[in-house]
Amino acid sequence: DVSQMPVRTAVQSLVDQGVLIKGEVGRLSVVDDKLPKLSDLPDDQANEVEASLLDQLIVEIIRRGLTQDEHYLRESATAEQYGVGRTVVRRLFSELSGRGLLTHVPRCGWLVRPYREKDTIDYLAVRELLEREALSEAFAKLDQKLLREIRDGNQHSGPGRPAQLDNRMHAYWIGLSGNRYIQAFFENEGAYYATVFDYAGLEPDATDSMVDQHRAILDALLERDLPKALEALSRHIQAQRESVSGMIEHQKKLARTN
Repeated sequence: DVSQMPVRTAVQSLVDQGVLIKGEVGRLSVVDDKLPKLSDLPDDQANEVEASLLDQLIVEIIRRGLTQDEHYLRESATAEQYGVGRTVVRRLFSELSGRGLLTHVPRCGWLVRPYREKDTIDYLAVRELLEREALSEAFAKLDQKLLREIRDGNQHSGPGRPAQLDNRMHAYWIGLSGNRYIQAFFENEGAYYATVFDYAGLEPDATDSMVDQHRAILDALLERDLPKALEALSRHIQAQRESVSGMIEHQKKLARTN
């Protein structure tokens, strides 16, 4: 999302450093030995590089999953694509497997989880039931000061300022409920959908709408009105179905044009 000039400048800098070689007709190739290794970087810089790579992988995996075709990612090809070692890729793939985005298949690679709308509908139905129960069980133990802090962390967008979301409330009352069966459901199933929903909620209008939904739930809890809070929570969860469906159609159109 920049003009050609900064890209040309960056490429020329890498050519000057010997990291890239210009071949015939301007084709670029990478000199692997010249690539910096994460192990050679300071810890904070290495962590920043890994976090950035993880974000890129999540976007790529979700986009592939939305096509609903069968996709495998291979460690060696991914390491070459992003210019890092296989050990780093394997570690990140394992983390993404824990989030439900990938499944390791011996001798085949890492299978991208295909997105299925029916699965999302089923998940949201179960989530609504269990999260309402978690909130009911946690209601008497909720900390009003923390609820107010989370509410203040949800801010609408403004001139030159993006909307701000604070999603801590869901994990807060799920953990506070003390119900290990509800907690196990969200640990096992929630990570994948949380990632997809975060990806779906990047549109400004969708984010502002989510701010309103969060505030409605938290305002009701600050008023100590549990029925009102439960009703607002149900509306919030049901609204995510429409948000994700819109994102899926958008990504399908992008995939067809590309």
